[in-house]
Amino acid sequence: MTKKQLTGAGFAALILIAMNFIPESEALSSAGIKTICMLIAFLIMLITAPLKFFHTGLIFLALMPVFGVAPSFSGALTGFANPVILFVIASFGITAAFTTLPLAKRILVALLRISGKNIKMIMLAIMSCTCIVSGIILSVPTCAVFMAIALNFLELYDDPEEKKRTGRTLMIAIPVATMIGAIMTPIASAISLLALSKLEEFTGTTISFVQWMAVGIPIAIVTLPVAWWIILKVHKPAEVNKEMVERFVTNLGIPEKFTKPEINVVIITSIMMALWIASSWVKGINIMIVALLGACAYCIPQLKTLKFETFADNIGWDSIFLAVPVLSLGDLMVSNGVSDWIVSILPILNVSTPLLIAFVSILFFGLLIIIPIAPSLIIIMSPPLIALAVGAGTSPAVVMFAAAICGCCCFLLPLDTVPLLTYGKGYYSIKDMFVSSLPIQIFIVVVLSFWLTIMGRVFGL
Repeated sequence: MTKKQLTGAGFAALILIAMNFIPESEALSSAGIKTICMLIAFLIMLITAPLKFFHTGLIFLALMPVFGVAPSFSGALTGFANPVILFVIASFGITAAFTTLPLAKRILVALLRISGKNIKMIMLAIMSCTCIVSGIILSVPTCAVFMAIALNFLELYDDPEEKKRTGRTLMIAIPVATMIGAIMTPIASAISLLALSKLEEFTGTTISFVQWMAVGIPIAIVTLPVAWWIILKVHKPAEVNKEMVERFVTNLGIPEKFTKPEINVVIITSIMMALWIASSWVKGINIMIVALLGACAYCIPQLKTLKFETFADNIGWDSIFLAVPVLSLGDLMVSNGVSDWIVSILPILNVSTPLLIAFVSILFFGLLIIIPIAPSLIIIMSPPLIALAVGAGTSPAVVMFAAAICGCCCFLLPLDTVPLLTYGKGYYSIKDMFVSSLPIQIFIVVVLSFWLTIMGRVFGL
């Protein structure tokens, strides 16, 4: 272990020991205090990474009943019962179908040939392609795919300084574009589906697929070019010429004509998208079940689109065993009274809907710095945010919508799983990410407050 990893493991262990000696209060029980402490220890372990996510997740699942955070071991495993986990597994199958075939590269090449005249337009093409694909498949695999494409593109630079400068810009731009794309549809992120399920659980209100797209797509369309402009202003990449672009396109090795497996993937995905849209009016269609059946359809042997072995090999078990304890801890935060405690300390606001959305957005972005795991934060904050909305005379659906979109855009610091992918390549620092991402998040708060208010009234949310 490195010094950072040893320190992280030591702090986490110290917190787990010390939490047993913290006295409970009228506002917060001993179980609630231990749940908060265990979440902090879990975050420290994730950030410093002394162990694999897989091992960390298993250890904390075992420790929950040991320290009395969960009433029993089965109580610690509630995360496995969350339907979002099966959706995440299905999404890895959808991703595998796209990444094992040159579909994403075809979209990128088409955009490059339209706009690949200089580095600025190439950046816009890469960000646009990343954003589009991220609207269909999960953020982590999308970011991984386009990071690999970008690293290949950087090999065109002979000058090390130019390569590093351009790499910094690309490695920041790709996770930002990925997360902006994730707000376009509710199936693009487990965070969105979790927010929808919690909204329905606590209020009985649902947000349809079409309603989500009516809010998310315009915000993404407006935000992406602004993000592109800000990132280019802050981090200036080195220029390229037309010959370099052509060489890059050639090196991608894309077949000239669409193959039969590619056509099958397009057909299956189109059917899935049609069913997702139809779910806005046909209540019997569940968007998570559609994703699961679609992933299975890719694996039908006669279609030759995706081998089941490839599907299984592409499942990110680290991500699964990160999500399960996060979901379990989130549920325990609610059952152990932490969410009620947060409700008691939140102010009662009597403000207009746009100001309430702005407050919730800023609050959520701020909390993501402390708890950079949006699914856990969504579970913990759902009851307080719903109470806040009711107190202000605003629809809880609007407030949860705002929280979900902000949760998808956790890129202020490279602590979320998506930006961590590119941060690990060493092209940029935490400060580099912060100075370019802060203006983007401020812009999202402004646009979200304006547009969500309008669409909330249109749809009667």
